[in-house]
Amino acid sequence: MAFTHPSYHQLRGDCYQRLEFLGDAVLDYVITRFLYEDSTQHSPGVLTDLRSALVNNNIFAALAVRIGLHVYLRASSPQLLHTIDTFVRRSSHYDTHFPLEVSDDVEIPKALGDIFESLAGAIFLDSGMSLDTVWTVFYPLMKERIERYTACIPKSPVRQLLELEPEGTKFERPRRTADGRISVCAHVLGKGRFYGIGRNYRLAKSLAAKRALRVLHKLQETQHTSGPNGTVAPASSLTTNR
Repeated sequence: MAFTHPSYHQLRGDCYQRLEFLGDAVLDYVITRFLYEDSTQHSPGVLTDLRSALVNNNIFAALAVRIGLHVYLRASSPQLLHTIDTFVRRSSHYDTHFPLEVSDDVEIPKALGDIFESLAGAIFLDSGMSLDTVWTVFYPLMKERIERYTACIPKSPVRQLLELEPEGTKFERPRRTADGRISVCAHVLGKGRFYGIGRNYRLAKSLAAKRALRVLHKLQETQHTSGPNGTVAPASSLTTNR
């Protein structure tokens, strides 16, 4: 049941959705507890950034592929299976850290993160609701990522953009695309409009911010390289991303 997608045509009982709901809450708690109890005594802001970076579908989907959970997924949706296959094949082109950092054009199937959470829910129930047992299983899977992020505290792209351009950044009202996804525009005054498209508002907003940051960082590099008397390309000449 923990790996049975709602689309599975031979579904006779429950799919993984209830276990996913439970596992999501369990992983959120055990990861948060670990970060809180860390001897570094992180500030509230850092704790928030770390938890946001570690408790999300992209990380869970990546880890699901790394440990091979995707081969046990039972689903009858050709589109989903194709998306998973593409994601897994793309992962083979990256180093051992893939696919925890992926390019913007890689679609990460939500179902992969779902079964990672569902597994946590199943272990929690089978262990007599032992949070320690869940963490004993999942900490080794997440140890490398926790250590990397703890050494270099990540910030969300949206937060980075707002800190870089606090007065000039505005996220416009989201729109729904023809295929049902969400499109968000990050308008940076004097720099351009940068678009992100994702399956929900949060992902689309994050992608728009990442694209804006990419251009702004290139602009900063150009200004730094040219020096105070050099010629810098005007902001209007920079290409925005759709």
